[in-house]
Amino acid sequence: MTTDVQAPASARPPAPDPTDRRTRALTLAVVALCTAAITVEGFDLIVYGVAMPSMLADSNLGLDKSLAGTLGSLVYLGMLIGAIVCGPLADRFGRRRLVLASGVIFTLFTVGCAVAATPWQFGLFRLLAGIGMGGVMPSCVALAKEYAPRGRSALVATVVLAGVPVGGVLAALTAAAWGETLGWRGLFGAGAALSTLVFAGVYALLPDSRPGAADAPGPEVTSSTAAVGIPGSSGLTAGAKAPSPARSVLSDGRARTTVLFVVANFAVLLSWYGLNTWLTQLMREMDYPLGSALQFTLVLNLGAVIGSFGIAAVADRVGPRFVTIGSAALSAVAVVGLTWGGNTVVVLCLTALAGVGAHSALTVLNDWVASSYPASIRATALGYVSGFGRGGAIVAPLLGGWILTASLGPTTVFYVFAAAAALSAAALLAIPGRRS
Repeated sequence: MTTDVQAPASARPPAPDPTDRRTRALTLAVVALCTAAITVEGFDLIVYGVAMPSMLADSNLGLDKSLAGTLGSLVYLGMLIGAIVCGPLADRFGRRRLVLASGVIFTLFTVGCAVAATPWQFGLFRLLAGIGMGGVMPSCVALAKEYAPRGRSALVATVVLAGVPVGGVLAALTAAAWGETLGWRGLFGAGAALSTLVFAGVYALLPDSRPGAADAPGPEVTSSTAAVGIPGSSGLTAGAKAPSPARSVLSDGRARTTVLFVVANFAVLLSWYGLNTWLTQLMREMDYPLGSALQFTLVLNLGAVIGSFGIAAVADRVGPRFVTIGSAALSAVAVVGLTWGGNTVVVLCLTALAGVGAHSALTVLNDWVASSYPASIRATALGYVSGFGRGGAIVAPLLGGWILTASLGPTTVFYVFAAAAALSAAALLAIPGRRS
């Protein structure tokens, strides 16, 4: 007779934990869906810049450069409203609901842009589409961060926000391949069709916040910190009523940090969206043919996509502070370089570096913001910083239009966008180090 001898438990390899596999799959699904939502937002946002030469050439629309700049700014005004309103709503009613509602709004009004008969109709629809766009970003970033593996929050934020330049790449490629056939109306229609497909998937598959996500990593609140009111705490004594999320982002020593984040975001958004709105037309002003001019917008966004991942990996290792500051400074130097003109390959390389710096500063800045506030007010903080900072994106198209209409030339436009990136770096330097 034989007896079976089992190996001791310590000698057997541990059985795979199906819970871990499900968690990883859920994390990947959330990040992929949030990235897809930001990608179609990026397409619908940046398509205006690549469609602008066609719109200016459409005599039935009757645009000039100044009016084109005004219309371009309206989407960012809408995004400001959407981010400020939808950030607190996402904290209250759930991030999934706000992603879906915001996505439906900007998809419907992008269809409106495609069929607009007059500039004022286009401007109204663009403003309303912007409200939806402004609601998607803070909800997606906050939701993806809840599911991010520990120590990978900057990478996750970069993946999600890389959707904006990925959408820009898709818009530039679509315009280069089919722009003459589709016309500017068809370009907006293509964006709306892509958004419809993505948000159908988001509706079917995207989960909401994790149970207990309000206790997710972030500045912790304990009874001792609450009693003494140190930065990052609630500052409450036992039995006191918690302040609203809107007040919390300015309380307990956060006011200076919040204001500086807003200034930095304002400036980097002015530079980034200014380039995305005007780069194709600026290169036309510098005597590049349309096909070549579209290449610069494509390279700007490709550089943003590829370079920002490497920079995010560095940010996860060393923290967001110096990475964000360095990225903004890189963008300022590269944009100044664009004024030199000359060899096309060199100008394309500088364009790519400008994309790397501006977009990386923007993405890592969002991770820095998200890491600087408790999870219970994180979407509110992101909404306020991105919302009020969105003023820079509102100003950028207007500035470009005014400068070109005043016959000051494309180099002046580039200098303004470079100065904005430098201002962002300076504001970030002034943020207290302990907040990073």
